[in-house]
Amino acid sequence: MRRLALLTFLPIAAGCSVYASAPSPPPSPYCRSGDPLAGVYHPQRLHVKSRCALASGVVEKVKFEEFDGDVHIDLRPDDASRHLLSDGNDQVGGDLVVEVIPQDRSQVTIPEIGATVTVVGPWVDDETHGWREIHPAWWISSGRIVPATPAELERLRSLLRGGDAGQEE
Repeated sequence: MRRLALLTFLPIAAGCSVYASAPSPPPSPYCRSGDPLAGVYHPQRLHVKSRCALASGVVEKVKFEEFDGDVHIDLRPDDASRHLLSDGNDQVGGDLVVEVIPQDRSQVTIPEIGATVTVVGPWVDDETHGWREIHPAWWISSGRIVPATPAELERLRSLLRGGDAGQEE
């Protein structure tokens, strides 16, 4: 009887230990739940490597993309963020591409060229362009709010519905 009780107890104890470790907290309070690519134009081109990552560095370029309303930011990563790059980032001067989507432009700041910033968002492989990105950026540590215009938001809505599907930025 004692052996039977021990055999019954061991699997229960072992099962409890499997659940003893809690998941690690997100790297930032700005990480979002749900689909990390929600609202991204052509999300199938992006392979999510980490649903929420941090990168820091110096802003080298800021471009407001007319096609889909994204703001493209070329970030020269600091030493601690260099691991986020791939060989493909050589196409953009060794910078990490960061993109702010139109829906987030009323909440996510757009940095100035030369600013040292930290960004938070999904870390992805852009399989169309062959480089790695933070896309979409959910938070940028400094800059100014530049909301998308009604025309930019309508253009994006059209793209997300399938308009101009043959064109790619």
